[in-house]
Amino acid sequence: MAADPAIWILSRGRKGDLDQMLALAKAMGWPHEVKTLRFAGPDIPVLSNLLLKEKMSPPWPDLVLCAEASPSVIARGIKRLSPGTRIVCLGRPAGAPGNFDLILTTAQYRIPAAANLVELSMPLTGVAEASARKGAGPVALAVGGPAFPDLLDAAAAERLAADALAHAAKRGQVLDVVTSPRTPPGAIAVLERSIVAPHRLTLSGHGTNHYKDALAEASEIIVTSDSVSMVADALASGKPVSIYPLPQALNAKWKLGSWLYRNSVEAPQALMGPVRWLFNAGVIEVAPDRRKLFARLVAEGRIGWFGEAVPPPQPGAARRDLEIAVKSLRELMSRP
Repeated sequence: MAADPAIWILSRGRKGDLDQMLALAKAMGWPHEVKTLRFAGPDIPVLSNLLLKEKMSPPWPDLVLCAEASPSVIARGIKRLSPGTRIVCLGRPAGAPGNFDLILTTAQYRIPAAANLVELSMPLTGVAEASARKGAGPVALAVGGPAFPDLLDAAAAERLAADALAHAAKRGQVLDVVTSPRTPPGAIAVLERSIVAPHRLTLSGHGTNHYKDALAEASEIIVTSDSVSMVADALASGKPVSIYPLPQALNAKWKLGSWLYRNSVEAPQALMGPVRWLFNAGVIEVAPDRRKLFARLVAEGRIGWFGEAVPPPQPGAARRDLEIAVKSLRELMSRP
């Protein structure tokens, strides 16, 4: 292309998705504009074009970046009106992967391999990796909250506190615990009772935010398995990282959804076409499986499971994910 492509970023306001798309657009160095989407009524992806409050209008961009189901439906609508516009989805779109020019995803979304799909190790980030501080700092424990199917109730918090304290004692180190806004009151009560001097507990929303300092000062970091973003923050700190697997509630709904997705999308079986259409249309969704993403990171030697050997940090690994995404996008935009 003679001039730099113009980019529209379709956002519903979710910070994590918007940060990823902005990181990619900035890394490309191309002009970009954020289009904030507002919908009327319930969140039904298949009806997104009808529920969109402010309709999209030309001049159309050369490239549309989207994430989440409803914005991906709007991106497909733009493609129908402007066939020359390329549409790229981050994460998991609503619709068959073949409807998009490129999908940049991660393992937890369970999208089958395709020519237009690139599976990254981690979601994209524009935050520079920190230079790890050397020294025998504390063991940091970043505590999230319940996120289906992971549970963090009082009983789970009891086990978490006991395991983390035993881990720190084995190493002769202090435990530095930080909670998140999602940590429930029952778990907080357990942590307040269990994490006492010389160990440290900082509650989210109480006084100065100690989260970033805890990661920067730690000799190693433990993260609960409910949050991919906290794992990304921990990896960016340049410290050894392990994942503490919270107990899971794999209820009947989760098991049925997983079975339907596996047999209609991942490994399609006969007579499952209508179910596959429901998934592709965004009428039903399968829950992301964070354990698949963590398993890939373990296999790559970037993190470890709590209680097992933790690999040393890999400086520049997050940058490699962004470089792969940029290379894939440049290749797409260079095609006629």
